[in-house]
Amino acid sequence: MGEAEQVVKVAAEWLASGRQVCMATVVDREGSAPRDIGAKMAISGKGETIGTIGGGALESEVVKRALRALEDGLPAVVEFDLAAGRSKVDAFCGGKISVLLEPMGATSRLFVVGAGHVGAALARAACAAGFAVTAIDDRREYLAEEVLGEGVKGVVATPAEAGDLGIDSKSFVVICTRGHSLDKDWLREIARLGPRYVGMLGSREKAAKIFGELGLEGVERDFLERVRTPVGLPIEAVTPEEIAVSIVAELVMERRAGKR
Repeated sequence: MGEAEQVVKVAAEWLASGRQVCMATVVDREGSAPRDIGAKMAISGKGETIGTIGGGALESEVVKRALRALEDGLPAVVEFDLAAGRSKVDAFCGGKISVLLEPMGATSRLFVVGAGHVGAALARAACAAGFAVTAIDDRREYLAEEVLGEGVKGVVATPAEAGDLGIDSKSFVVICTRGHSLDKDWLREIARLGPRYVGMLGSREKAAKIFGELGLEGVERDFLERVRTPVGLPIEAVTPEEIAVSIVAELVMERRAGKR
């Protein structure tokens, strides 16, 4: 098996295991450069690598750019000038090299808490927009594939099990359960996990009441101020599908924030 085939094989194994992967391929070179066009390296979301496009400072910088591409979800061509005095990567080959970065696998994880009409519509729309979606409900029948659509993972869970769901500082969470009390219970537990984005369906009056109650329970004010509610962009959405579109638009805007 050739080097490129081995890189592709391992990258496929990483993807199959649920890891994000960015493929880095040399697509152009001028003058003296460490690798020829077609050289490949795969970088996992954890920073693991297989293959090489030149080693040293150049490769270290490509790994950094690859991880950034995984966060952004957009392919990019990165050019490096390897001449002494002009290089930003402390390389002295003298030539130039262009590397194509291709992020693979879902780059952002979204947890939809509540799989009713809005939650199911949101799960389907967000999956189509490239999010890795997990829909959560305590009613198993609401999590069937024919309801959520292909590609959405359904998990039966209660607020007490929030810590077992894999929500972390890079995760997106939208709470849209069937009731005020359940929303509050989920928000309380999610506050302990510190996700990147938290949105909650409902009116400002509902949010104010929940925030007031949770504040008295000791939930940090900084967290409550970060919760997007009413969740979604203000497009006068009414139907579950329209509401889902407004929420996904806000999620995409947040995902792209700082990447322009």
